[in-house]
Amino acid sequence: MRGRRLALLALAAALASCEQAPPIEARPALYLVEDADTRIWLFGTVHMLPDRVRWETPAIKAAERAADTLVTELPALDPDAGAETFARLGHRPGLPPILDRVPPAVRPRLEAIAGRTGLSLDDLSGMKSWAAALTLSAAAAEADGGAHASAGADAVIGRRLAGRPRIGLETLPQQLGYFDALTEGDQRRLLAASVSGDGGYRATLDAWAAGDEARLAALVARPMAAAPAIEAMLLTRRNARWTAWIIDRLAKPGRVLVAVGAGHLAGPKSVVARLRAQGLKVQRLQ
Repeated sequence: MRGRRLALLALAAALASCEQAPPIEARPALYLVEDADTRIWLFGTVHMLPDRVRWETPAIKAAERAADTLVTELPALDPDAGAETFARLGHRPGLPPILDRVPPAVRPRLEAIAGRTGLSLDDLSGMKSWAAALTLSAAAAEADGGAHASAGADAVIGRRLAGRPRIGLETLPQQLGYFDALTEGDQRRLLAASVSGDGGYRATLDAWAAGDEARLAALVARPMAAAPAIEAMLLTRRNARWTAWIIDRLAKPGRVLVAVGAGHLAGPKSVVARLRAQGLKVQRLQ
């Protein structure tokens, strides 16, 4: 009984410590591309955030108020339908054990993350390597930083702009299909990167909050440096398609807020860089 009481006291102290943690003041990058009758704001999001991140600056709030259309990577999703799609595409019977799919040096960390987050190694073993990578990354961000999807910047903006037209640049089956189309070798590279601790969630959050485009671009590029097929499938081809969409949208009047993952707006292969290469002026507002 005494041990149980001490454990409860320790848990209460930990919870109190979390509640007293200071807010994180963030100034993520925000861009504007416009012509005579069209304004398009480009905002790079983090899909999972802790509640204590304060990122809605006056510049971002002004863009939210002014926009008549919201554009996100995906349209508004029903959570149950999203989970069903993930399960359908991300699971397959007869796969090797999850620990056999990462290098020996990474296995202790994978076991530690699974134990800390309550994930079962058997359940992870039933997932394709890309699905396990996404699951482990999300679980670690939630366990270590208190991040969750409902506080993610794109989710918050979706609620703020509810009732206005919303466009998804991709569908969920299409987006998950990009991961599913990777070779098993590249999927295992993603899996190892998701648990390696090299440039993880906290580093990405810090770079995003500081509006540090160069640092964010380096963090995004690191796991893809030795895997050009991953970079092409998950980053550069999508950036090219989204750039073309934005250029086409400039031909129609309106005020559009485009909110996509921050890694797509940072670096020499980003949407921002591609728009500039097409001769468009992309102004950084913050």
